Amino acid sequence: MAKSALVTGANSGIGRATAERFAQGGYKVYATMRSPAKGEELASAAGEQGWDLTILPLDVTDQDSVDAAFMQVHAEVSALDVLVNNAGLGMQAAIEEATDEEINRLFDTNIVGMVRVLRKALPPMRERKSGTIVNLSSMGGHVVWPYFGYYHATKWALEAITESLYLELAPFGINVYAVLPGLVATNFGASSIRGERVKDKTSDYRDDSKRWIEGFMALLPNRVGPESAAEKIFEVAEKDGHQLHHTSDEFAEQIVSGRKRMPDDEWFAHFKGMHGLQ
Repeated sequence: MAKSALVTGANSGIGRATAERFAQGGYKVYATMRSPAKGEELASAAGEQGWDLTILPLDVTDQDSVDAAFMQVHAEVSALDVLVNNAGLGMQAAIEEATDEEINRLFDTNIVGMVRVLRKALPPMRERKSGTIVNLSSMGGHVVWPYFGYYHATKWALEAITESLYLELAPFGINVYAVLPGLVATNFGASSIRGERVKDKTSDYRDDSKRWIEGFMALLPNRVGPESAAEKIFEVAEKDGHQLHHTSDEFAEQIVSGRKRMPDDEWFAHFKGMHGLQ
């Protein structure tokens, strides 16, 4: 019997590439997304390739949606073999200027939404005493770019939850991993929250944020395709390993290892230099 995998946020980018990779690997795949209409290309590719892939509506911010999705999944498979928590939003805003609504929306999607999914997926896994959880983290779960602090806060929170899960689920035979991509060429920015004050010319942060963003653009040659993260997710899910963290590309590894290796003052000087700032 084919193994099963559920991927959240599978309509595009890393989520879609991951759903495709598991389908190519012979899995029965549930590719979930808020708007199933956005999965038409993926469904068409699955039909052409003969993949066992189902497009399933699932909005991680809506408990009823999560319940309905897992009711269908667990009617077809007793327990998932792999859960990939990929759904998430980005956010650009100064810490001081972000609104409560923007912050709450971000955390509800990136953290609480992930927990809603975990609560439905884990009980059958625990009962069977096997399964794999792969949480999509980021190099941004170990370092922080200014004006994206709230996004990074969700990834740091995801790291804490993932590490706790690693320890809590070990007695039940469930493997837990965090995959950390670097700069990935996706439309992630289009689905991100842009704080309402980001374009406000009266903001005291406007000039400095523009300098950082311009410096960040110089790093874009380090971008890789979403397939690199998808391949790493598939790789870790296929092995019974004990390493929790897995960077998925060279740039992510450089950033994460550099931050661990350097004291704060040295890191911040190096980090500013990367952006052409002193």
